[in-house]
Amino acid sequence: MRDYQSKKNNPYELPDTLYKRVLALVRDYERLKEEYHHVLESGPTPSTVKNHPKGTYIANPTERKALRLSLISGELKAIEQALVIVPHEYRDGILNNINYFIRYPDDADRSTYSRWKQRFLYHVAENAGYV
Repeated sequence: MRDYQSKKNNPYELPDTLYKRVLALVRDYERLKEEYHHVLESGPTPSTVKNHPKGTYIANPTERKALRLSLISGELKAIEQALVIVPHEYRDGILNNINYFIRYPDDADRSTYSRWKQRFLYHVAENAGYV
């Protein structure tokens, strides 16, 4: 029941598999940020000549790096744009609940946090192009 989404009167309901996919994307946020900075700062990868000794394979590390950065930045942007929608006082509670399964703080009712969590996840799915 940890990853429960309300089915009753919920305009932001997602199909179960999509809901799990968006949760996984949000839980992967910190790793994505680290990978983005790692790819950005890394140099070109060595050529894979030994894998294609006689072929006409042309390695293009800059293109691969740009495509990887584009994919990661799109996922990061989807999460960050959805976070802007959530009021500041609920952001940490929602992210801690999603990432670390920590209970919501006592500064607001659990149903308030649940509503904002569902809205946040729906907007992540929408920004990522899943909905």
